[in-house]
Amino acid sequence: MAVINDPNTAANIAAVGEKATSTTGAVHVVPKPLPASVGHYRTSIVLTMATTQAANSRLFEIRNTSTNLIVPTRIRVGAMTTGTVTTAYLMRLGLYKCTSFSAVDTTNTVTPTSSVRRTTGMTAYPGNAHVRHVTVAGAAAGMTGGGLTKDANEAGTHLYWTSTTVPTAPNPIVMVTSEVLDDVNGTHPWVFAQNEGFEIENVTVGSGTANVVTVLIDVSWAEVAAY
Repeated sequence: MAVINDPNTAANIAAVGEKATSTTGAVHVVPKPLPASVGHYRTSIVLTMATTQAANSRLFEIRNTSTNLIVPTRIRVGAMTTGTVTTAYLMRLGLYKCTSFSAVDTTNTVTPTSSVRRTTGMTAYPGNAHVRHVTVAGAAAGMTGGGLTKDANEAGTHLYWTSTTVPTAPNPIVMVTSEVLDDVNGTHPWVFAQNEGFEIENVTVGSGTANVVTVLIDVSWAEVAAY
């Protein structure tokens, strides 16, 4: 059994692994966010897939431009049929790590605006990250023009079976989402050095002459000097 004394108050004693009594007790743990010398950031976008969204077309990306490190803390994606789909199909969104990331895409792109998690002590959004997403109205080819090398295999996958009509049940209709990256389970998170990052893409081609599917991409990350 280990005993920990409070350096500020001698009467405060914590016995690790011991049941709480009148004189000792379990350790009181206060979780803290990852210390970030630059800041913590979050962005959330909603976009519409193009009528025939190409296979492996990029929808979202983040590139680290500095010598600091970028640590993503949450990546959540979702999909929902919101109009006519010619033929129902299995939609697949893939998350890929990218290296040799020399430039973000320049065609069919939007630079999102969002807020830093804290206005004091943190650099304004988005720190030293380059953040882009495909045009909200959809672009069949996705984002293009960037320089990056993606890993051969997906690091996270979201699957969604589309419908030929807008779903009417259950009520209320909810979007199907997946946590494709979440570091709360204690595993080592991704840590991106300069000219590294990640992208989210549509893996399988859209179906037919109509493909009204709405996609949600919700991303949080921290920029730190060391990890």
